[in-house]
Amino acid sequence: MSRNFRIFLFATVVFWAVGAMNDATAMYVLAGVCIAVMLVAYLLAQLSLSRLELTMIPPHGRANAGAPIRPRVHVRSRGGITVNSAAVELAAENLTVADVRVAHRVLLPPMPPAAELDIDMEIVPPMRGRYRLSPPALIDSDPIGMFERSRRQGEPFELVVFPRTWDLPRVAAWEVGYGRRSARGRQARRDQGEFRGIREHTPGDDLRHVHWKVSAHVGELAVKEYEPLRHDLISVQLDLAASGHYGVGPMSTLETAVSAAASIARAGLAEQRSVAVVGDGLPTEVARPGSGQPHLHRIMVALAEARALSPHSFAGTLSRRLRAVPRGATVFVITTAAEDALARVLSSGAAHVESLTLLVVEGDLEDVPEHFAVVPRRVSEAAMAAGIAVAPLRSGADIIEALTMATAPARSAAAEVL
Repeated sequence: MSRNFRIFLFATVVFWAVGAMNDATAMYVLAGVCIAVMLVAYLLAQLSLSRLELTMIPPHGRANAGAPIRPRVHVRSRGGITVNSAAVELAAENLTVADVRVAHRVLLPPMPPAAELDIDMEIVPPMRGRYRLSPPALIDSDPIGMFERSRRQGEPFELVVFPRTWDLPRVAAWEVGYGRRSARGRQARRDQGEFRGIREHTPGDDLRHVHWKVSAHVGELAVKEYEPLRHDLISVQLDLAASGHYGVGPMSTLETAVSAAASIARAGLAEQRSVAVVGDGLPTEVARPGSGQPHLHRIMVALAEARALSPHSFAGTLSRRLRAVPRGATVFVITTAAEDALARVLSSGAAHVESLTLLVVEGDLEDVPEHFAVVPRRVSEAAMAAGIAVAPLRSGADIIEALTMATAPARSAAAEVL
């Protein structure tokens, strides 16, 4: 209810009351005039919504958390008079993370009859997830600003916003996992692995791996697929247990863990490694080792929609998954480490892989159960005693510092040997 509407409504009541108490016809007339003005204003506000036509042009390319999305709205005036006071609003709702909604409103310049205009809108999604971009809303009011009306035109559009990632230098990210076999790891290439079979070509596959005879026979491109070399494999084990996370918003432990997993996966694939991201609820295609841009896209989409909904214990599932990781692989475990059994699982699993790094995600401990502060400390101490690289991770932006901290003990041990 606008201020002008309240003024006219109050005036109507006063005029009517004074007319009733004094039997004054003039007061009744003034009350009727106020009612007529409000009725005309309402009709004009309704009419204003039909004077403009909106068409949204969805954004192209990928979207990332914290980066602007710029859809375009085409506006066309189809009325017989100039529109002076309209605005266009776009809103996006996160379907993955609850209670996350962003909106942007732009005032339109005067739109004479038959005029057309393209407006570049800008929405900044604060978090990853699948967003529903609502149709553009036309917002206008009557000439005296008594009623503001809105009407959406078009169909909603959904897009996936990738997790925020951070650039990882080789020295920070890979000496943790490749320090002992760096010379061999740098020379590794995917096509040096064992031949696994032939599959359909997907965009981004190296044309050197095309099997031309099979392609000519079936009439479409087919590529040779190889088993990744074990020391060329990075396995990211992500804790998605419902009982393993706390906090809300971008600084929750889940968002920090997802951002770290996405950063490690992106950096690993950029170094031509084979990467697998494993977690309850994630698609099986990202849990299998893969490489190249198509695999990175699959990982980013899966992490964008990841939720901590698993009813299972992370320690129990991790024990089984570590046994399935090829010997010689590099493993990053990203968890809040709030289970005592995790220390035993990590100590046992470290014997089967080339390198194991534990990233302990920490959040705001205020108003959370005490075990989130006590248990991770015990697990970290036990893991370090077993020779496992351990580092705290307080936000996604701290991933470089955390990996550097985890690397430091390995560097010191290597210096002592030399």
